[in-house]
Amino acid sequence: MARPQPPRPQGVPRLPRDAEIPDAVLATLSSHYPLTVIRGPRGYGKTSALLQWFDISPDRPQTVYAALTMESNFGDGFWSEVAVALTVAGLPDGGDDARTAVTEFLRTHPMPLLLVIDDMHEAGLHEDPGAIDDELVDLVKHNDQLYVVVAGRTLRPIETTGTLSVDAAVIDPDDLRLTGDGVFRLARRLGAELTKDEAQQVAVDLGGWPSAIRAGLVRSSGDGAPATIDRDVVEHYVAAMVRDLRFEKVRAFLLRTAIPEEFDLEIAREIVPEGNTARLLRNVLMAGLIYERETVAGPRYSYAPAIRSALVRMVRERHPELEIEVHHALMRYAERRQLPAQVLSHAARAGEWERALDVLDHDWDRLLVEEPLLLGEVARMFPAPLVAENARLRVAVDYLDGDVVPRDGRHRRRGPDSPALYAEVLRQHADLRDRTTPSGHDGQDVQMVLLQWGVASALHGELDIALYAFSQARAVALLDGAGKQTAVFGTTGLALVHAIQGEPRTALRWLAELELEPGQNNGILGASASVARALASVDAAGEDANETVAALPERHHRDELWALAVFVRAHHAVLAGSRDDIVAVTNELRAAVRYLRRGSRAEALLTETLVEALLAAGMADVAHQVVARVEPHQLVRVSQAKLALHEHAYDEVVRHASRVLDSRALTQRYSMECRVLLAAAFHATRQAGRAAEAFDTAVSLAQQTGQRRPFVLMGRHAFVALAASDGDVLRLWPGPHRAEPPATESRGFSALTSRELEILEALADHPGPVGIAQALGLSANTVKTQLRSVYRKLDVSNRAEALAAARRQG
Repeated sequence: MARPQPPRPQGVPRLPRDAEIPDAVLATLSSHYPLTVIRGPRGYGKTSALLQWFDISPDRPQTVYAALTMESNFGDGFWSEVAVALTVAGLPDGGDDARTAVTEFLRTHPMPLLLVIDDMHEAGLHEDPGAIDDELVDLVKHNDQLYVVVAGRTLRPIETTGTLSVDAAVIDPDDLRLTGDGVFRLARRLGAELTKDEAQQVAVDLGGWPSAIRAGLVRSSGDGAPATIDRDVVEHYVAAMVRDLRFEKVRAFLLRTAIPEEFDLEIAREIVPEGNTARLLRNVLMAGLIYERETVAGPRYSYAPAIRSALVRMVRERHPELEIEVHHALMRYAERRQLPAQVLSHAARAGEWERALDVLDHDWDRLLVEEPLLLGEVARMFPAPLVAENARLRVAVDYLDGDVVPRDGRHRRRGPDSPALYAEVLRQHADLRDRTTPSGHDGQDVQMVLLQWGVASALHGELDIALYAFSQARAVALLDGAGKQTAVFGTTGLALVHAIQGEPRTALRWLAELELEPGQNNGILGASASVARALASVDAAGEDANETVAALPERHHRDELWALAVFVRAHHAVLAGSRDDIVAVTNELRAAVRYLRRGSRAEALLTETLVEALLAAGMADVAHQVVARVEPHQLVRVSQAKLALHEHAYDEVVRHASRVLDSRALTQRYSMECRVLLAAAFHATRQAGRAAEAFDTAVSLAQQTGQRRPFVLMGRHAFVALAASDGDVLRLWPGPHRAEPPATESRGFSALTSRELEILEALADHPGPVGIAQALGLSANTVKTQLRSVYRKLDVSNRAEALAAARRQG
């Protein structure tokens, strides 16, 4: 026979019985700890949890329930309210000293008694809450028949120090929050149509706040609409909670800290000028109203999305001046921290348009690359007359949005600032404008901003965005009847970026459209065009590569364009130069890297070709040192793959090359190099199918882009083997245009016998005569004799130099 269910204790409120209470909360209450503390903000289901526990707990002892009121804000009032509740358990009614009567009764009560005190945050609020808490803990310690459960909204001594004195359990806001599954079950009971994914989203948006969720779900189920949650009901619920707060400082803290998306203690002190900010933050955090997130810079705090939305709406409807005041404070904070994007954002939101324009003027290029989406968003806040007057604002409004700028959340490092390069672009552009258009011509101003965006993006390695900016600058110039002369800037930028990306055919096509006047050849335009033409020619292993590289101008400024010219010369030397040429260029490359900002695109390009040159010169140890110095390592992952191939670490080749191919910033240059490296690694490990697949992809890229140079990375032997006598593919080999070392009748590769060639090939896989002898079935002495002959004929002195000479000959 089922045991009869004990009735609910007297005095409990009438609440809906369909509340969703987490099972873990009910299990904790059913464990009957001597002391149980339930803490959570209003509407977190504290009382509902108690009532549901009363209904499902047949074995609980005699239960007394006391719901405190504001009378308990003083000590005498607290003991009086508890005394009234205890009369049902036998405490005599009456008496002037309620405290003495209650404590004596609870200390000596001989039978199990469960005392539940709800709204504990009211106890001793205006006197000494710690004295009340200490007295309750002492009673529990001295009477093993007494069980106490307290539920309230704030952190109290009974939770912090009391739980150290007696066996206790704490149910905090994290325990009371509804999860996605809990929201789904509640919605089913209320008749609201929610999928599990929608239920999870509701839980996230509302921070698991039980009553707020239930209020929204009740409304959505009542009108029959398929909406997941009624936002208006939720916002009214939160507003009511804020209005009911008794302390103005707490209310001000909530409203002010909801304006930024997240904050830390320092920011909170900046925007909440009154009260003990640290204590307010702790209390709000302990009440479960905000989330804490650990970062490398320390804890950060934020509200659940829908809760923050409700608080911000309340600020805008009832205290609009508060939002402006907070943004002013945040703007000053960002100025001290030298964070121009945040200064711009808060200045615009505070209506400080002059300050926002100052930031645009001073930090335009940095904002373009580091915070383009924010820049576009803020530009759309400006009044229309200001946008119409400012070319930068018009560019931000028209071009900076999610369709152009990726929303992938990539971390954007601070790239190079190149004042000399910007000044040169500005000077030559201004000269052309003065000769073709009236001063202050609107279209030319917009074009200049777009060109600056293209230059900044290219310097920061955002090549796709640079292409977009240069193409838009060219289009604006061509649409402007007076801007055809300045369209050459956009065309030159397109050619240079395509060349950097490893698309020589496209770069040369843009260069073919370029018509530079004599005066333009000597400036930034001529230098950029020369670098683009030389780089495209070297990548394509063109017959004019020697000529175009020799024509590269010498720049006086040690800027990124000068670094690109150094890269092109080194790129060509590794492909077609002698060993002396390669050794010389490695010194030039190492010197050039010192002029560049760490982590820039130019540094990566120079480092890549420096590693390749060092390997070609037989200096693998130095190449290792160069790669180890670069941070972050993913900038030179292709170099790591080249180094691994040189050392026959084929698994490492595959690992590094595959990581590059998975990168979101992959260019055609790196894509083809990685395919060639993979083909070489798979060929060396006898994985014919995978080698053919990688090689075919590389061939396809070569035919699409015009690149031929990367094939030299795999060596002529592997290339010929994978080309399989296909004449069209064999013609892609870049070797015919490479310089051959002087040959005599008895020296050079032509003088090597077939046995010596076989030993030289085996030397690539074995470090010494013993390994070669075992591989070829010869004696070690015979191999030594043959190696001496190989070194003599090739005019080298060791294995590294012999292999370098062999690579240069394909």
